[in-house]
Parts: sequence; C-alpha cells; structure tokens
Amino acid sequence: MPNLTLSVLDYLIIVTVLIINLYFGLRYAKNQNTTQTYFAAKGRVPAWAIGMSLLATLISSVTFLGYPSEGYSSNWILLVQGLMVPIVLLGTIWFIVPLYRKVIGLSTYEYFEKRFGSFARYYSSIAFVLRQFSSMGTVFFLLAVALTNMTGGNTFYIIVLVGLIIIAVNLLGGIEAVIWLDVFQGFMLFASGILCVTVIIFSVKGGLPEIINVASASNRTGFGPYELDFTKLTFIVMVINGAFYAVQKYGTDQTVVQRYLTAKTDKAAIKASILGISLTVPVWALFMFIGTALFVYYKQQPLPSSLRPDAVFPYFIMTKFPTGVVGFILAAMISAAICSLSADLNSLAAVGLEDFYKKFRPARTDKEYLTISKGIVVLSGIIAIGIGAIYLQAGNEGVLGIVFTLYAIFSGGIVGIFLLGIFSARANKQGINIAIIICILFTAYAFLTSTKIGYGDNKRLLLDLGNYNFTHHKLMLGVYSHLIVIGVGYVASLFFPKPKLDRNLLYSGWRTASREAAKETAEASIRAKFDAASKLGVLVLLLGCSLVASAQTSDDQFKKPLKEVIGEIEHRYAVKIRYPEELIKDKFVTYADWRFRPADVEKTMTNILASQDITFAKEGDKKYKLQAFQYHLKTPDEGKQQLDYLATLYTDVASWEKRKAELKTCMWHALKLSHLPAKPNSQPIITNKRTYDGYTVENVAIETLPGLYVTGSLYKPLNTKVLMPVILNPDGHFGDGRYRADAQYRCAMQARMGAIAFSYDLFAWGESALQFKPEDHRKSLAQTIQVLNGMRSLDWLLTLKNADPKRVAISGGSGGGSQTMLLTALDDRITLSVPVVMLSSYHSGGCPCESGMGVHLCGTGTNNVEIAAMAAPRPQLAITDGKDWTQHVPDTEFPFLQRIYEFYGKTDAVKNVHLPQEGHDYGVNKRLALYDFLAKNFALDLKKVQDKSGNIDESKCTIEKYPAMYVFGEKGENLPVNAIRKFEDLEKLMQ
Repeated sequence: MPNLTLSVLDYLIIVTVLIINLYFGLRYAKNQNTTQTYFAAKGRVPAWAIGMSLLATLISSVTFLGYPSEGYSSNWILLVQGLMVPIVLLGTIWFIVPLYRKVIGLSTYEYFEKRFGSFARYYSSIAFVLRQFSSMGTVFFLLAVALTNMTGGNTFYIIVLVGLIIIAVNLLGGIEAVIWLDVFQGFMLFASGILCVTVIIFSVKGGLPEIINVASASNRTGFGPYELDFTKLTFIVMVINGAFYAVQKYGTDQTVVQRYLTAKTDKAAIKASILGISLTVPVWALFMFIGTALFVYYKQQPLPSSLRPDAVFPYFIMTKFPTGVVGFILAAMISAAICSLSADLNSLAAVGLEDFYKKFRPARTDKEYLTISKGIVVLSGIIAIGIGAIYLQAGNEGVLGIVFTLYAIFSGGIVGIFLLGIFSARANKQGINIAIIICILFTAYAFLTSTKIGYGDNKRLLLDLGNYNFTHHKLMLGVYSHLIVIGVGYVASLFFPKPKLDRNLLYSGWRTASREAAKETAEASIRAKFDAASKLGVLVLLLGCSLVASAQTSDDQFKKPLKEVIGEIEHRYAVKIRYPEELIKDKFVTYADWRFRPADVEKTMTNILASQDITFAKEGDKKYKLQAFQYHLKTPDEGKQQLDYLATLYTDVASWEKRKAELKTCMWHALKLSHLPAKPNSQPIITNKRTYDGYTVENVAIETLPGLYVTGSLYKPLNTKVLMPVILNPDGHFGDGRYRADAQYRCAMQARMGAIAFSYDLFAWGESALQFKPEDHRKSLAQTIQVLNGMRSLDWLLTLKNADPKRVAISGGSGGGSQTMLLTALDDRITLSVPVVMLSSYHSGGCPCESGMGVHLCGTGTNNVEIAAMAAPRPQLAITDGKDWTQHVPDTEFPFLQRIYEFYGKTDAVKNVHLPQEGHDYGVNKRLALYDFLAKNFALDLKKVQDKSGNIDESKCTIEKYPAMYVFGEKGENLPVNAIRKFEDLEKLMQ
C-alpha cells in the first residue's frame, strides 16, 4: 500500500473512542464486588442491550476486514454459514436458553458435567479455550495489519496497545462494562458500514446496477459451487457446517451462553438472542457486499498491484474518505475488535474460574475467586497478544479460511455431545467418554494427514498416509467429529445402564414443563373470565352497599365480609389479588371502610389483612398474592433492622456475655429443659459393622427418654488408636434424611479424615417415624426433642474409646443447620460449629421443629444470627448460598457475627463461605468447605481424602442402600417392646 497517513483530527477521533472504551470500564467498576456481578451483572442489563452485545460479540475485525476481503476475492459462499444461524436457531433457542438458565451457575460446560460427567466437561471447556485463543489471535492479526497499512505504525505495538485496553476494560468493569461497550460499538458499526457502502455505490460508475451486473459476470455473487463434493468448499459443505456452527455458537459457546445468564428472565434472554440473530446476518451480508462492490470499483479504477485482498478495504478508506470520516471508520474498526476481544476475555476468565480453578481450590472465598478471575483476564490477554504476533507470520492464506479451519478443528464433537445430551435420555457418561476418545483419534488423524505445518514455503504434513490421508475439506472435519460423537456415543451407551436424569437436562423436560405452563395459562384465562364476571358482581354489590351504607354503623363495628373488602380493594386501586378460597372463607373485617388509605393500596392491605393473620406478597405490576401469616419469616429489611437494634445492646465482651447468659436461661426455659428429664440406663442398640475404604459404619439407636429412641449411623476411622474428634451431623429437611448420598459422603469423609461422625434422624423422620406419625414432626415439642436427642447422642459419643472431648463439632444443613446453631449455643461441650444454609436474620426456620417452642422470642426477640453468635469465640463456619434466605449473609449477617467475635479478639475464628450460584442443599462445594475447615481447626489429615493431584476425592466412599442403614429392620420388626407409639405418651413424659 502507498505511504498514507492520518490527520491530527483522525487521530483525535480514534483516541476519543479509545478513551470512551476505557470509560465504560471505569463507569461500572464500582459494581464489580463479587464474581456474580463480574460475570453475570445480576440481571441489571435490559434485553435489547444484551441483543446488541451478542451482535458486537460476533462482529469483530474478522467481519470488518475479513468479509470485505472474501467479497472482493471470491463469491459469497462463506456467508452461507451465517445464513444458517437464524434457520437453525429460531427453532431451538426457545428451549436452549431456559435450559442453561435453569441448570448451570456460570459455566456452559457445567451442563456437560451434569449430563455426562467431568471428562465431558473438561474436554468441552478445553476445546472452548483453544477456539477462543485461535479466534482472538486472528482478530488481533487482522486489526494490526489493517492499521499498519493505514497508519504506518508498528504491527506488534498496535496488537499490544489494543490488548492492554481490552485487559483494562475487563479488569475494571466486568461483563456489565463489556455489554454496554458492545451497545456503543454496535451503533458505530452500523453507522460506519452504511456510510462505507453508500460511498462505494456512488463511487462506482453506473451505481448499484453496475455493481450487480459486473459482479455476476465475474462470479462474485452467489454461493456456489453447488455440487455434492466434500473435498472442496461448496454450498453443501457450508450448509452442513453452518447448521452445526449455529448450534455450536449459540448452544455451547460460553461467550454467548453467558449473555443468556445476564438477562433478568428467560423471556428477556430469548428476546435478546432473537435480536442478536436478527442483526448479525444483515451486518455480515453488508460487509460481504462492501467487498463485492470494491471489486467492481477497482475494475474501473487503478489499484496498486502489491495489495493483498485484506488490504483493499483499508486502502479505499484511506484514499476516498475525507479527514475525520477516516478516523471515525478506523475507530469503529478498533472498537469492534475491542468489543469482541473483551467478550472473549470475560468468558475465558469465567471458564478458567469455574471449570479449572474452583476444581483445584474449591470452597474458597468469593473475594479470592474474584481476584483469580481478574488474574485470568490478564493472563489470557497476554497469551492472546502473543498468538496475534505469531499470526503475523502465517503467510497469505485467507484469514476467514484460517478462522473457520481452526474453529472446525477445535470444536471436535462438542455439538454432538450437546445434542445427545439434550435429546437422548438413553445416552450416558460411559458411552460419551468412549465417543470422545474416538473423536479425538479421528480429529488427530484428519488434521495431521491434511494440514501442512510450517512457515512460508517450508510446510509439510506431519503424518502422510498417502491414499489414506484425509482429503475432505477441513470444514467437514468438525462436522464428522460431531456425527462420530452422536453415533458412537449413542451406540456405546446401549451397553451401559440407562442413567437417572434430572428432567431439566433434557429437551423432553422442557417440552413437558412448557405443556404444563400452557395448561396453567389456559386455566388462568378461564379464571380471568370468571374473575371478570365476579368483578361485575362486586360492582353490583358495592352499589347495593352504598345504598344501605346507613346500615353500617359503629354499633356493628362497620363489619364486612373479607371477600367483599378484597373485591373493593381491587376495584378502587385497579389491582389483581390472588388467594386460596379457604384462606378468606367466613372471615369478616371490622371497621373495614375506615382502614382504607387513599392512593396507598399496600398500606390499605396491611391495615385490613393484619387483623386476619394474613399477609401479602407482590407478584408483579398491580398483582398481589395473599398468604397466611408466617410467624418465622420477616422481610430482609426487617431482619437487618433487628440486627441493627441488637447491636446496640452490647459493646464489649462483658455486655455480650450478660446478654448471652440471659438468652441461654430463657431458651432452656422455653424448651422446657430447665431441668433435664432423667436419662435411661439402657445401652445403645448397635447393629452389624460394615468395613469400607478407611472407615467403618454401624447403625445405632440411643434411648434418650424412656421408650424414645434416636436412630443414626456411626462412622469411625479404620484402625485408629489416637484421640479422635467427635462430630454430630443432625439430619435436615432434605428428602430421605441420613440415607441420602450427600449425608453418607459427608460422614464417611469425616471418618476417613480421622474423626468419629454420627449422623442421626430428625424427630418423626427416618426410623423415628416407626414411633410417631409424620405430622408429629410439625408439632412444637419436636424442637425440644431434637435438642435433647442431640445432647444425649453427644453424651454417649464422648464415652467411646479415643473420643476427644476437646474436639467436638456439629454440622447440619437446613433444619440440621437450625439444630447446629441452637445446640452450639446451649451446649458448651461443642467446640466447633458449621451451620449450613440456615444463617439468616429474617428466617427463623419454617418448621415448628426449628422455631415452635418460642426460643426466638427470648430477650424481647432474637434471631438465628444472634443465636449463632453465641458460639463465639469457638470456631464457626457459616456456609450460605444465593438462592434462599441466606443470600444476604456476606453483607448483612456475617458482619454481625464478626463484630461479636471481635469482642474476644477472635475474628479469624469465624468464616463464611458464600456460594451465590448455588441453592438450598448440602452439595459438594459445601461439603468441601466443611472438610477444609475441620482439617484446619481439628488437625485432621486432608491427604487421606485427596487424590494424586491434591484434590479432595469423595469417590472412595461407599454409598449404602437404605436397608443396610436401618437399626430396627426393613419393617421395624426389631423396634424395642418398650418403644412408645403415640405422641400423647411423649407429651406425658415431658410434663
């Protein structure tokens, strides 16, 4: 290209745009305090902006320069891949988006693990990383070459400068900055593309008709060749490859799937996807047409013979546009590259964190994970810069050809895994693992026998098998890999058992859920028609009431039926109120009309419903739902206000110890345990011992009151003679109780680490249900019995040989978490506690077995946070999540705990592991946090439960069948003859 230079104005425009790019990073930097905001923006981004972001993510300098280059030198065959995107996705996006939003936390490849195991996850995530780096190197290369030709700058330094900018934007602003930067770039892209094509059309003699005629005559239009030949680039090859590309990009690519997660709702995510798809194809076509039009233009005008096709468009910009416009177009080109690369970096960091770092270092603080995420951004950016520099030596092969080839190679079988996973309930982990291995072997063969490696003219095949070389076009390599995985994976799966699957992982599950939702919608429509008729009736009734208003006097307390009053609220405030009929049946409101407040529907509803022990929840714009008053539940703001009040009651150890003593005395009284009932003299019933890898298991029943038994499983280390910690594991409100796999894993791992672990049933759950009815569990006395069962279980455990009374821990989840906090507060023998998914200032436990005896009313009102604080200064780990009432713990409840521990100078003794992407369970990440905390505080040996790579490994634990864990036999035939069988008999014992 001739020596062309930019003006000062052009440089000012480019610098301004670069500053704007950095501004977006600074603008959203304050929001990036957690990994959730850094990677998912917590639903703060509107659907239209996400759609624009999808456009900008897929439109980079590859589009800006690569498409005009192909349009100039060839026909439009490479556009076929893009044209397949809307054809395929408009039929699949409806279920792909809800699937991911429901079953994954952040990483796309979490789905692959849930469906087919860890090998499938690592394979797909590593393939994604390879694809991203190859693509990012291409973007850097194209941009650097173009800007070098247009500005005369050093190519490598341009790559470094752009690389540093995208690293800065990502470090500062996270995904939120990336998306809004994409929006800005999207408008610049459209403006610059339309400007360029308009100028070119008017520059060609004969205008648009001449462009069409000359391009057609010169074979620069159309999508041919159209023959059925897989050895070269044909229309059929591009159609097939494009169909798989569409699923690959929108169904398995972290960069795109991560956008789905940033939307507020499934509907918003689908809208964003459709918008992105709708905009992307026209933009691709626009820039392909620019290349075609340039071909016609330079048939009429002289062109330097030394120009490569990918330099023609930059040359036109530099020679045909006035000062300022050149700067704007170059700025748009740079911004397109920055947006695409920023999205790539953010998604690489997400995958690096979720699929790799968290696997090697699970259960760490979110602060550590955020720091590591930013470190991955920096490292990935540096690697991409290096790859871009290497690409400068790649020779003269068309850049789009390089990109599509690398994409085909580094996507081996991923679509096949995804399609089998989502459409086949029969495909299983074993079958897919076999298919992946076959796919890797095939991809290696095809690549090594078809691709010459080297620089310049010194290129050769790494594996030459002569007639047995892979001769089909490289774009078919990826297609074949997907088909191999589908075929081999399905057939191989038939030789292994059919897996038990969560229906949310399958298309059939989505279809069933959709039908159920459609049915509910139809029923809602019917109800709406009925409600309309009801409203007419209410209006008539109100008219009648107004005529006889004189009959409503203070003598009858202005009494009205609650149903009538609700109808009047709906009419006055134009709202819709939903409620179960039995909730308001036969209820009346006194002074009903006096409780209304003009222009304040919620104050009116509070005034009216509070007298009926009914509360309301807002479901949407002018939509409310009524529900019975829940004594155990406040709003998060009310919980925070209570904590703020409680914090004023104590300022040091002395005042806190006084408060704690008052609470403790009151709690014993509330539980009716101020004087403990007599302990039976019987010995525990212990069944056969089972020996496993590093531990043993026995079934135990302990008589805690005459005729009342608590049943559980005792896990002990194998062949250990030293003092061992004792760990209570109270059951929680999870289905199947202590028989669950996660409960067995937890206790077996504790034993393998060197502790005595006891997992025991809730009252009237598990084998306790042999003595009582299930509904007895929801009676308030259940809370007292569970405290008593825990204490007397500990009494017995401490009599065991080698039990260490100085190391006593307790950990349970859900209802077991409530027991953990309360028992620790009451029993000083417990020296360490780990409450799981129950630490909350506004939720006291929804079951009477957690809150039925009124312990939370002690001290004029307490809550689970203050009860948990009573453990201080003993070590405590609160494990919380982002999808239940523990979601605010890092910001609200945990600082309160830290303040109490600070009174003792023991702030390091209290920890919080918060898992914002997880829900209400005692899942693997929560268990990993427990193991680590126990090991550090009880000097347990983590190496006993680690694999060769140093990762905690639960696979050596044996999950027993339920009957093996029964104390009293499969039908309760061994239940002692003195066992009480009625709740009334238990009440007599406690009197």
